[in-house]
Amino acid sequence: MNGKVIGIIALVALAALLVAFGPPPKSDGDGNTLHVVATTAPDSIDSGVSYLSMSWQIQVNVYNGLLTYRKVAGDTGTELVPDLAEALPEITDGGRTITFKVRKGVKFGPPANREVLPSDIKYTFDRNALIPSQGAFYYSIIEGFDEFQKTRKGTVSGIVADDEARTITFHLTRPDTTFLYVLAMPFSYAVPKGLPPKDMSLSGFSSPTGPYRFVKYDPARGATLERNPAFKEWNPEATPNGKVDRIEIEFGVSDENSITRIMQGKADVALSAIPRSKLAYLLGSKEWKPYMHEHAISRTAYVWMNTKVAPFDNVKVRQAVNWAINRRAMVKLGGGASTPSSTILPPNMPGYTGEEAYPKADMKLARKLIAESGITPGKVTIWHTTAPPSPDMAQYLQETLSQLGFEAKTRGVDGSAFYDIVGNEKNKTQIGFGSWGADFPEGSNFIDVLFNSAHIDPHHSINLAWYGGMDKQIDAANRLMDIPARQKAWGELDLALQKDGPWAPISHGVQRNLMSKRYGNYVYHPVYDVLFSQATVDGSGTNNSKTHDFEVGSDEDSGSSDGSGGEDE
Repeated sequence: MNGKVIGIIALVALAALLVAFGPPPKSDGDGNTLHVVATTAPDSIDSGVSYLSMSWQIQVNVYNGLLTYRKVAGDTGTELVPDLAEALPEITDGGRTITFKVRKGVKFGPPANREVLPSDIKYTFDRNALIPSQGAFYYSIIEGFDEFQKTRKGTVSGIVADDEARTITFHLTRPDTTFLYVLAMPFSYAVPKGLPPKDMSLSGFSSPTGPYRFVKYDPARGATLERNPAFKEWNPEATPNGKVDRIEIEFGVSDENSITRIMQGKADVALSAIPRSKLAYLLGSKEWKPYMHEHAISRTAYVWMNTKVAPFDNVKVRQAVNWAINRRAMVKLGGGASTPSSTILPPNMPGYTGEEAYPKADMKLARKLIAESGITPGKVTIWHTTAPPSPDMAQYLQETLSQLGFEAKTRGVDGSAFYDIVGNEKNKTQIGFGSWGADFPEGSNFIDVLFNSAHIDPHHSINLAWYGGMDKQIDAANRLMDIPARQKAWGELDLALQKDGPWAPISHGVQRNLMSKRYGNYVYHPVYDVLFSQATVDGSGTNNSKTHDFEVGSDEDSGSSDGSGGEDE
């Protein structure tokens, strides 16, 4: 989910806009408050804008859409269930018309304080076209969406809401096997009619529908969530009632300090990787190993190369970089927990074949390709986030490019601004690090979303390679309605894209979490990560719950980073 190309947040005049945060609360006498720490702020807390996985992990506690994923651990957590909808939709017209009945009695909390109507849900999609939403490209398949986004006149013609009948109908330009997944994404979370078409993170918050609401947000300090007074549980599989009364999230806490605070009882969970310096101790500690959880995740860490600017507009240069990179060395720098691979699709993603175009590093072949490319290696700038282990990995890539004859330098940017810079076409960034986590379990969410030029936004692109060399093949795969045929097509495109080299994939992710001793009822969700709403913090829950995918190992080289040094979505 990754992810997640972000807007630069101006910090000027925040004192006049935001409620100041006091010192972090102590754990003693905290009552029923969950304390979360994070290295950076989310890109936004407006569901129509944000595209970072940490943003979605927070927002899932506050907002709802027509559909969602079952809120349980394991593979069952990837099953779609009705949320604001009464049931799964009626699908007619050969898959082109999708109709939902909207659930009665669900209310927006403050400030709207009224029932959610089908017309509100329709307005959500109108607003996504107007903001513009970073996920707007997902809705191009809706009749009239692109036209409305261009003209800004009227509404999206392909969405019909009937408040009296409590129905909302989507008319699609063609059948699409992934559209229901799109409706479960946070971009599709309902907002009340009239919410301004701009990022509301700093301008008052959208009205909640879920168990919690935002009461404070300062991107320089933190966020506070409290219970939504209007919430009444309607479907525990979709949106269970929250267990804690309050969720405090503090930003700007380093990886090292995050783990220290958890061990001291001053925090309960971290939205960051466990640093390698702490990991060996934790894995070897009888005291702390029971509070460690480990999961394989649908995420690929990669190096992107801008195919529109020199020298990476040359396919042989891109192939040379792919051969030159020692993926095992990069994974070790990233903590060692992830699996080195040159495939784009991760192993648990439909369409994955495991066939690698670059199974091991070959510097001799890489230099040969540079010679054949006809270019004279010149200056190259490597972009990365400032959060560990990204600087170390960028230095490794700098050394690798230098061996190919390039004069390479690194440039680090805070994670809150990184994707706004590298995703802006005018900046012509050459090469850098990224990471993509699945928005939904379908190969198109990697291959189509990240490599189809139709989805490029010149201001907020998640296609960081600015690539369009496989558009026809991707479009053909998207039109396949037979699931096995689609999966086969995505696997074939994975290998073809590897060979063309817009990315140098590095690894597929593994995530480790350390929880406080008072953290109970640990639930790791395959889409939303740790479910904060289901935590208990009074010691009554069982921390060592059976929700991890496999046992935590004791490899001292292991870590919790996927080796990306950054994340998209």
